[in-house]
Amino acid sequence: MTASSPETNIAPPPASGARLPWLVGAILLLVAFVYFVPTMFIAYTEDAYVRSDFVAVAPEISGIVTSVAVVDDQAVEAGTLLAVIDDTPFRLDVDLKRRQVESARAAVAVKQDATAVLTANVDSARAALLLAEQEYNRIRPLVEDQALSQEMLDRATDNRQGAIDALEQAQAQARVNTGEVTAAEAQVEIAKADLAIAEYNLSRTRITAPVKGYVTNLSLRPGAFASVGVPLVGIVDDTQWRIVANFKEYIASDLKPGMRAWVWLDSHPWHLFPARITGVGRGIARAQEPDRLLPYVAPTTDWIRLARRLPVQMVLDPRPEGVPLFMGADARVLVFP
Repeated sequence: MTASSPETNIAPPPASGARLPWLVGAILLLVAFVYFVPTMFIAYTEDAYVRSDFVAVAPEISGIVTSVAVVDDQAVEAGTLLAVIDDTPFRLDVDLKRRQVESARAAVAVKQDATAVLTANVDSARAALLLAEQEYNRIRPLVEDQALSQEMLDRATDNRQGAIDALEQAQAQARVNTGEVTAAEAQVEIAKADLAIAEYNLSRTRITAPVKGYVTNLSLRPGAFASVGVPLVGIVDDTQWRIVANFKEYIASDLKPGMRAWVWLDSHPWHLFPARITGVGRGIARAQEPDRLLPYVAPTTDWIRLARRLPVQMVLDPRPEGVPLFMGADARVLVFP
């Protein structure tokens, strides 16, 4: 009897090595699709924040602050009184300047009165000259006819010349007086200008809000010394709210003013607010340096080098009622180019 060995079916090994490249390629294709394709239809960034204008209110005159009329975080309207600087020296200066105006006007009045006297002197000298010329013209032919002596003609000539000199002197005095009147009137205008400046400085002792907004980080107290040009009160403008979103270059280049956008405010999560793009920045600074007019957008986050981004500004349109905005707060922006 012959023993027979059963047939053993051995399955071929799976072709895993052949499928691996396809699997890797599929994954890379999926990653490329997720990374590039959505950006053709959706522009999104988390690098956005709320911005407004911060107004640093500085006095135009120096002095001691006598009172502060607002508190920190108070809402103010344009023209709301913020603080008062001691006005005593400025009121005294106004009184002094008013007296100087009165003194200058009095000097003008004196010069104008002298004008009338000098005008009368000119008229009198002109009349005396006319009389002397008539006398000269009467005596001259008589002397030529030897009806009168040469001495009388010489006397008439001297009188005529004296009248001419007197008229010229009176006219010169009148001209000088006219110039003095003009100079005195100019002094009045100068004194009035000084008075206007003093009155303006007096009005600047009351510091008021230039815009509608919110007083922020107030530390001013009565007794502090206010210096010209040194800010005392900071106000966040409540009329200039906007969103600044930093988009990658190839995305920002496709955005245009007027496009609609959607904004997520971290101060009010789970709400999307409609917005409208107002402008796309046309330049950024390549290095972070102080006192630069171009904005600087840092290309790194957590030590990772990112693509350059351009700032895009937009406003909430319409601005939501009853939703407070906070300058510097984070936001996220979604745009469908």
